[in-house]
Amino acid sequence: MTIESMKNIQFPERTYEEWKQAAEAALKGKDFEKVMKTSTIEDITLEPLYTKDMLERSVSDVDAQVAAVQSGKFGPSWLVAQEITAHNAEQFLAVTKDDLARGNEAVVYSGAQPFDWTEAQLEQLAELIVRYPIYFKLTEDEDPILRVFERLTAEQRATVHGVIFTEEPIEAPENVRTGLIDTLPTHNAGGTIIHELGVALSMMAEALDQQNFEAAAKSFWVRFAVDTHFFQEISKIRAFRVLWQAFCSAYGKQAPRIPVFTETSVRSYSKLDPYVNLLRAGNATFSAVLAGTDGHTVHPHDFLTVPTGSSRRIARNVQLVIKEESHVSHVTDAAAGSYYIESLTREYVDAAWSYFLEIQEAGGYSTVKRTGWLTDDIQAKWLDREQQVANRKASLIGTNNYANPQEPVKDAKIDTAHLEYMTAKRLATPFEKLRAESRETSVKSAIILLEPLKAVKPQADFVQGFLSVAGIEPEISPYLSSADEVNRYIRSEELDYAVLCGSRDTFDKIIPQLDAKAAIDVAGKIDAETLKTWEANGIRDSLYAGKPLIDKLDAVLSLGKEAL
Repeated sequence: MTIESMKNIQFPERTYEEWKQAAEAALKGKDFEKVMKTSTIEDITLEPLYTKDMLERSVSDVDAQVAAVQSGKFGPSWLVAQEITAHNAEQFLAVTKDDLARGNEAVVYSGAQPFDWTEAQLEQLAELIVRYPIYFKLTEDEDPILRVFERLTAEQRATVHGVIFTEEPIEAPENVRTGLIDTLPTHNAGGTIIHELGVALSMMAEALDQQNFEAAAKSFWVRFAVDTHFFQEISKIRAFRVLWQAFCSAYGKQAPRIPVFTETSVRSYSKLDPYVNLLRAGNATFSAVLAGTDGHTVHPHDFLTVPTGSSRRIARNVQLVIKEESHVSHVTDAAAGSYYIESLTREYVDAAWSYFLEIQEAGGYSTVKRTGWLTDDIQAKWLDREQQVANRKASLIGTNNYANPQEPVKDAKIDTAHLEYMTAKRLATPFEKLRAESRETSVKSAIILLEPLKAVKPQADFVQGFLSVAGIEPEISPYLSSADEVNRYIRSEELDYAVLCGSRDTFDKIIPQLDAKAAIDVAGKIDAETLKTWEANGIRDSLYAGKPLIDKLDAVLSLGKEAL
């Protein structure tokens, strides 16, 4: 077949209904709705396939959505805004210069412990901020670093641009934005995408009650955390830009561009198998840049413990590799026109606008925060999210799935420069506590094969993976074909805990004859009535896919002895 003949091939057009019929045939009687559709934590249904017809609205409406996204961005690329760690002004300047030479694109300052600056050091900093954008996070209203603006001429002050995170009004150059609309507290409290977007709009409305539209809009900048739900996070940032345009229209104003800064969420970060955090960071970062972020920060994979120079360099390189290899920095809106992303963007816009109105009817952002209304609403969704991870309906690789029980768990905590993350809710926290508990407890455990390994290997692998989440490493018994052999094995190995692997027929044959002091579970889902009849033989529970992990593993660890 020649290239020309390949070009002339015509593929028949297919409808969604034809595709659905083919999918239902492949499912062999399984419920299409349950198997092929997914409900998000925001109660939005994700379709298995998206088509142009699913956008429902006219082409002009979709074009308007795309235009709102593209017009809201400052350019096709974004700022690499990696944080640095320094203990004094001299070190800060040295590391900042080195980072800027190696790919960082902003002067990033996190003032958890403000530095003392000499006049010469402020002069060096002034030279940097007229050449590079600034991203300052201030914890004190009178941080000495602000004196750098006094070193600038009027002409130089006009060239300084960037953002400052401050809770109190400060004097800054006119092109430096200080009116942060910060959704990180909502995200770190466990909020969903709808919570974040609705809160952002409500915070803006509250700010506009205190100053005129033009002054507030010129000062606004927005900060989002980006999680690992790839397409949803792309749609979140895009939805914000559409919402901002709608918000401005409600005030009868044209929507000016406001910068959106993003950072990798620590919600899915884990101290267990921390190198998996690199994958999470890469995934979240690619979402952010496809969504059109104006500036992004990647938290190092060991951010929860003690980041090193190497981990910070790797974090910076995550962004640099994406810039160089994907060429996404040359496209203003790479996601534009995707039926899936455009549909999801629209659904987030509609849901978030409704939630914004709900907040306003309840009294506005400050009121719902003070009364606990917002906290309660966020907590309900967080509990749902925790439950999904506890049941392994959602995976944290290396934490609740494919855990390495031999991996040491670091005790170090987030450094004082990142106080705002210390109370952030993380999905891995209960599992980290289990692993810490396992270091204090010695549980002698085994997987007992009631049939040849070849026949029960899927069961044995499941049980081994289940227990490894708590750092428990069970022995694997030889094939034991009778109750007497099982009783002798449990006694000889002095087991605290055992899990039987075999078929239901084998269980019915062997379990009634068991007489062992160890706590025993069986692999596979067993009905409560049967389990009750087996209690006299030492059977306590069953392990199966969907079994809540935390309580069960905590109970298993309680069977052990104090570790030496």
